[in-house]
Amino acid sequence: MSQAHACDRACAVCATKLSVYNDTPLCGPCARAARDTAGIVPMHLWDSELLREALARLDLGAVVAIIRTAAGLSQIGLGNLVDGWSQPTVSLTERGGRRGVYDLRKLFALVDAIGMPREALLPLILGRPDVSLRVDNDVYDLAGEKDVDRREFNGMAAGVLASALLPHIQVPERVDSAHVRYLQAALGRLRAWDQSMGGGAVLQQALRQFSRARRMLDESSYTEKVGRELLVLTSDLGVICGWAAYDHGEQQLARRLYSEAQLLANSSGDTELQAHVLVNMSMQSTYLATVDGARGFAREGLRLADMAGGVSRHETSPRLHALIALRQAAAYAQLGDGPAFRCAIAQARSELDRGSHPADPAWTGFVTAGEVAHALAAGYQRLGDPARAVTLHQDALEDPELSPRNRICNQGSLAAALLAAGDRVESINTGRAILPALAGGKMTSARPLVRLKAVRAAAGQDGDEEFCVRFDSVSRSLAS
Repeated sequence: MSQAHACDRACAVCATKLSVYNDTPLCGPCARAARDTAGIVPMHLWDSELLREALARLDLGAVVAIIRTAAGLSQIGLGNLVDGWSQPTVSLTERGGRRGVYDLRKLFALVDAIGMPREALLPLILGRPDVSLRVDNDVYDLAGEKDVDRREFNGMAAGVLASALLPHIQVPERVDSAHVRYLQAALGRLRAWDQSMGGGAVLQQALRQFSRARRMLDESSYTEKVGRELLVLTSDLGVICGWAAYDHGEQQLARRLYSEAQLLANSSGDTELQAHVLVNMSMQSTYLATVDGARGFAREGLRLADMAGGVSRHETSPRLHALIALRQAAAYAQLGDGPAFRCAIAQARSELDRGSHPADPAWTGFVTAGEVAHALAAGYQRLGDPARAVTLHQDALEDPELSPRNRICNQGSLAAALLAAGDRVESINTGRAILPALAGGKMTSARPLVRLKAVRAAAGQDGDEEFCVRFDSVSRSLAS
């Protein structure tokens, strides 16, 4: 291609003239828009206007560039990921110089390699961009037979059942390091999006990625090194699935997913990974004890936290050991053991005082002094001292490192503590300030609503109809 001809090239999305040094069909702003449209979770990209318009006008070079940019892949990375592709194939396709992608088998190879639902191709088939996938509400049967209700899907989607339910998810005959890197990038995006919007925003995509990884592990071939990496990564994806289900209020599904992740982690021999699963299981058990009042769940939470401490006794990460101590503290508080609770909190503080360490896992980044302050407040609330809990919750909310999801959850805890301390007016006002963030899918964690149930009852007794209507609306939205 001559330099003069290259200067005449225009962005496939906005028609802006492209630089001679730009070998993709997207200008800089549109490339950034592709990344922003994807948010963090690829599922949001599939129903984006940017991608639907490119599909509808059969501009498959732009389609490939948009997907690659949103996924954060290089041309080499995408070429390695898709069977039968290479970097030159990707480059020529994006520049409009390769017609082979019009072969549906090659297009499906791309779609399956990146976990894109095939119904996302409807704009291409119908020639219209105004086709919505409704990705937030339903999980679609990609064979086109029926829609599957989200709760029905979540009830069946653990482990082997996920593979049976989603047989359309294609896996490569051979898995190499490119597939592992792509799944690792997807895991990082899922974790970040969860911190920003809560588990409901990532649950379906996390389940899909977990199912793909499980099928790769069970059905594909790979080297010993890749197999070890894939095993650890699959367990990690099981953990994020379990966490997303837990955060979104799908407790039965969460327990099943955690159990499967634990089996995979034990098979891997990775003690850090085993501890990760166990501390998450411990948190859920103690939470269930808080919700159901079942003492057995609290004891289970303590046993799981102790197991995490046992398997990680040789790990050098201060944050990991601090987190284990916090899980023990929560269980002790639920069991009414104040001295043991305070001892565990002191242990967590002592670990954090050691400072950051290269061995700290990335997923322990939320374990800060503010997290300890919140655990202290929640513990005193469990121990029956809500007045002290109010002050501690207010202090914990001063932590600038709190993620959006954790801040909303902590505000819900503060509202509950205020009500238990007898300040009904301030409790309802605090709860009222939370509801807008939970409306319209902005925040998809169900835990703040659980903490506001008693506040909603108090508002109903006080005749605060506006609070009750908004609370009920948010509840229905999160459940749909």
